[in-house]
Amino acid sequence: MKKIVIIGNGLSAWSVANAFTNKNVQITIIGKKKSLFGAQQLSPNGFNALKRLTESDDVKNIIYEIIQFQINNNNNNKIKNLKKFFFKEFDLKYYSVSREMLINLLIKNIKNKIKIIEINKSCVGILQRNNEKFDVLLENEELISADVIIGADGVNGVTRKHVCGTTNIIRKKVFRGISNDKNKLLLKQKTLELNFSNYGHFVSYPFVKNDKKYINYVFIPNKSFQNSNEILDRLKSISNFSSVNWNEGYFYFFEDEIQTLHKNNILLFGDAGFSFEPHLAQVGNNIIEDARYLKFLLDNNNSYNEIFENFSINTCKKKIELKTISNIVGISFGINTFTKLRNSLVSNLSDQLICNFLKKVWYD
Repeated sequence: MKKIVIIGNGLSAWSVANAFTNKNVQITIIGKKKSLFGAQQLSPNGFNALKRLTESDDVKNIIYEIIQFQINNNNNNKIKNLKKFFFKEFDLKYYSVSREMLINLLIKNIKNKIKIIEINKSCVGILQRNNEKFDVLLENEELISADVIIGADGVNGVTRKHVCGTTNIIRKKVFRGISNDKNKLLLKQKTLELNFSNYGHFVSYPFVKNDKKYINYVFIPNKSFQNSNEILDRLKSISNFSSVNWNEGYFYFFEDEIQTLHKNNILLFGDAGFSFEPHLAQVGNNIIEDARYLKFLLDNNNSYNEIFENFSINTCKKKIELKTISNIVGISFGINTFTKLRNSLVSNLSDQLICNFLKKVWYD
């Protein structure tokens, strides 16, 4: 029986664990448990992959359907609608999902099929005994043996450094918040909103957690305010978002292009393997989609090196393209000059053009 060690304890770790449901393996999850916050968007590729990955009808119980995409400009607290797009008119399905409920679904699904060993400690190193055997070093100097290691420990993780060495990581500030304001929920029912402002852009959408509705907010400051100490005060000055209890954080991504996702029997997965800016809402969706693809490869092949090689080649092609598109979209969202031109272009986008763009991003 192969010993699979997954380093990490977030969406990437539990998604990739579900890829091994049909294999005779022992899985150990190593990583500190983290509190889960807010929600994520679930586009068609992510939703379809989640259903195939879990092979569970429980998926429909945790999602909330979004039917409308609305783009606004917020200038001096005056909101002007630039564009409305209805997903159903183009037979597109779009959802939101609580991060906590999503991960709980993945945990429940895998534990019903395979025994999982969980170690609530940090990994501090990987020791290679030979080409096919490893020891994972924990923070308390304990060693855990492994035949295969899946690195799902993020951009700054141990596995990325082991496989690729030191890489140039970019850090950008992001603010997140949730609200259960009943008036806002009535106004924003089933609506995904993108709001441009002088300080950055806001994304908001409703989601359901334990049968209660909330609104998930994300604010990314533009370049001029990435290092500003006044940005929270600026946020509170925008009446539409002043009531949100904002939590400051960061997202990280690699500046350089990845050369490989694996080395011997170690596979980098999720952000540890390939990360890009979140402007396409495809980071989480791609993690689930990649887990479903890895499951397909595992179900049809027994050689881990061959599986990891095929996985690396095929997923990197898509990620490089998505990274390029995401960078362009992020630049256009963060413009604080020529805003009238941007707003005019957005207002004149045809529904068919938006649909074609979304399908390109969401291909399965």
